[in-house]
Amino acid sequence: MICEWLKWFGLCFLVLYSLLFLQLLTDQDEFLEIGSFRTFLVLFTRFALSYLSWLFPIGCFVATLFTFSFLAKNRELLALDTSGCSPFFIARPIIGVAIIISFLSWYSQDTEKLEQWFKNSIGGDEPTKNTIVSSFKMRLQSVHRTWYFQSFDLLHGTAKQIHLYCYDENGSELYRIRSESARLSNKGWHFKDGVFLGFSSSGGIPVVKNNRIFWDPSVNSFDEILNFRTSSPRYNKRFTELHLPEVFDDPTPFALLQAKPQDLSFEKLSELIDNFPNQNSSKLNPYRLRRTQLLWNVPGCFLAVMCALALSLRNEQRSVGFITGLSLFYILVFYIIRSLCDALGEKGIISDWVATGIPFVLVFVISVKMIWKNR
Repeated sequence: MICEWLKWFGLCFLVLYSLLFLQLLTDQDEFLEIGSFRTFLVLFTRFALSYLSWLFPIGCFVATLFTFSFLAKNRELLALDTSGCSPFFIARPIIGVAIIISFLSWYSQDTEKLEQWFKNSIGGDEPTKNTIVSSFKMRLQSVHRTWYFQSFDLLHGTAKQIHLYCYDENGSELYRIRSESARLSNKGWHFKDGVFLGFSSSGGIPVVKNNRIFWDPSVNSFDEILNFRTSSPRYNKRFTELHLPEVFDDPTPFALLQAKPQDLSFEKLSELIDNFPNQNSSKLNPYRLRRTQLLWNVPGCFLAVMCALALSLRNEQRSVGFITGLSLFYILVFYIIRSLCDALGEKGIISDWVATGIPFVLVFVISVKMIWKNR
């Protein structure tokens, strides 16, 4: 029975990945990057791994459904039933395989490590991913700083065409930095080839000395005497290099926020959600929902087997076509409920765990009820 189940499971994966293969070939931008067969393997592996955790539950459902449907058609289930074998005893090997597949589904979420392992296995590391994110804003209210990036490299931590605005607690500007390029390291931000603008404040005017920012209170003494403060910069200087050792603002979460949730791996989703400064931001709702969906795909393999058993282990004799049509109907109902819950989860009306769990819990409850009814 396990061999029969694995045959259908492999056939389902072959069909689904054939469709993904055709989709890759129709994507002209990806296809133009292919310069060799090894490059194509790396590119297709990256494309296939992004769908792997989603295909495991589908493969489990189809394999279980067709395995038991053909057993029923060939009267083999009837023979096992007359021999005194309970439905649970008959399905026990398949449930065990589903649990193993669930562990594989959990491991397959680490797509970056799997991709790197495959690259090392074939002796190549191409093509490289595009890690540059363009035109985004980073506003950090807790430290009173706002950043504008023309581009940022997620891999190397380098940026181009940066604008940094620093404010005091009252919202008045302290200084601005416009730089051609910059780099974030464990020693802070390093700017190159730019302009520094300093504004008057109660602590003086920020100035640049020895590639650092210092506060000069003497320059602002005249403003304090007249109780006058202008919104125009009082200090303007070009620099070739400027170091901010006390600033470690990481734009990575804001850069990842520019991508769609379905385009991010489980690791990137976790990095975005865990490191985003404002954990209560509604912008994180679609990304939390996506990460939770990936987590629910792990028990989803077991739930898919339970659903297929509920449809195929029936007392009355049903044709394969009838069971397939009934399966498509339940799949349609499942995705309608899931789409509704996803919309509520993205709006923050219900939590991501509740939104993702409702369809799976309903499938499990209905499946157990049907199995119990047809026991």
